[in-house]
Amino acid sequence: MKEYTYLPEVRQAFRCSVPDAGIRQVFMVDGLLQEPSGMENGWELTPGKDGRGLIMTVRGDHFSSPVQIISVRSEDMPHPVEFTNEWILAPGARMQLIVCDHTIKEFLYRTIRNTVISLGDGAQLDILFMQNEHKESSYKLEVNASLGEEALLDCHIISLYGGTISNTVNAIMEKPGARCNLDGLYLADGTQSIEYNVDVKHLSGNCSSNQLFKGVLDNRARASFRGTILVAKDSQKTEAFQANHNLLLTKEAKITTKPQLEIYADDVKCSHGASIGRLDELGLFYLRSRGISLPEAQTLQQMAFVQDVLGKIKTDTIRERLEKMVESRLRGEFSKCSHCTMHCC
Repeated sequence: MKEYTYLPEVRQAFRCSVPDAGIRQVFMVDGLLQEPSGMENGWELTPGKDGRGLIMTVRGDHFSSPVQIISVRSEDMPHPVEFTNEWILAPGARMQLIVCDHTIKEFLYRTIRNTVISLGDGAQLDILFMQNEHKESSYKLEVNASLGEEALLDCHIISLYGGTISNTVNAIMEKPGARCNLDGLYLADGTQSIEYNVDVKHLSGNCSSNQLFKGVLDNRARASFRGTILVAKDSQKTEAFQANHNLLLTKEAKITTKPQLEIYADDVKCSHGASIGRLDELGLFYLRSRGISLPEAQTLQQMAFVQDVLGKIKTDTIRERLEKMVESRLRGEFSKCSHCTMHCC
């Protein structure tokens, strides 16, 4: 496997350590694919249609061999950088992807990352977006996914660090038996702003979707969540569930949450809900009575709060690494390095 240093002029070479050593890495800089086009082990990689981004076409079963896309913003540009990554899975294909986004310098980066997912009948994609940029960056992700018959999409978004983050996910199930699982975790402090917009459309019967999004907000951070589930007419036997839960660590932190259901079929199982709360004072008292310091008790409660989202990541090594990064973030260790763009990832 190749070892990638993001840019040779960076004195302190920084490698993304989210995956283990056996995961194939694909490298992008400012939206430009750094890999040669070609076929590898049943999947084909080419630059995007406009010269930026990439197109990956997958055939066969590659689920046990994850691929990591390392996307880095480097150059200071006067206009936003926009590109599209497209994942096309043939019928019956299976793939696990990790998409990691980083900033290499402390410019006022503005980036628009579009993602198009097309799953053929019976295809399965597990995709993890790990967002780890510096506090002055502006980051927008838009995911548009279409699922074939009996297809399965598992999509995880971990908003670890950044200035302004906007995530939009649109998933359409047009054929029967499709399944879509969406989950996300957003952590914000200082004056960060995070926005999530999630739309799932059930346009055929016997489809299911599950959504779980959680946020932890500190200081004067702001966040918003808007989620919609549409069950079209005659989309019977639909099962759709949506939940958004938030933990506010200060009185100044704010969250706006708006889960919604639009149901036009009568044989369905659907629910949605949202909650906003603070740390459990009684629980903190119990932990402190056992000799645990207040900061440690607060971290333990926060880690317990986010664990069910992290638990949805299937690969053990990736999940364990992300758990460590999330814990470091909640302990405030990233804030100590607020002028660094690397965050020891």
